[in-house]
Amino acid sequence: MKEITCSDRCPEFKECVQCQQYKTGPLNSEECATQCTKFVPIPVEEVVADENNNEILCAYYDEDECRFTYVYYFDVDNTIKIRAQQERECPSKVIVYAPGIVLGVIAAVVLIGMAILLLWKLLTTIHDRREFAKFEKEKMMAKWET
Repeated sequence: MKEITCSDRCPEFKECVQCQQYKTGPLNSEECATQCTKFVPIPVEEVVADENNNEILCAYYDEDECRFTYVYYFDVDNTIKIRAQQERECPSKVIVYAPGIVLGVIAAVVLIGMAILLLWKLLTTIHDRREFAKFEKEKMMAKWET
């Protein structure tokens, strides 16, 4: 997992935000229920830190290479409040066709080469037959005196 931003206590809340909001991360459901009791993240569509409220923005990539973002702040009672992005931002899956493309190009080159060789063979055979027929005709027309 790589870290995008980290201010103050971001790492302290990361695993609990992961398990409570997204049901991912290193904590299973039992560990999440016992270790993450200080707060419950409030899901929001888009996370924006309000600096007037002294909110700290935290963003991480998880094991699926999905980005999750949350802000934390302390209210007037000094209670931790966390607003987490409702959905993680995951990259679209890229389907790799490289082996198929490479094999297709190789097959196309081989087939085109074989087609050219067959065409060359056909043309030389036709030419040779014409020459041989011409030779036979001239041989028949020749009169040898013995």
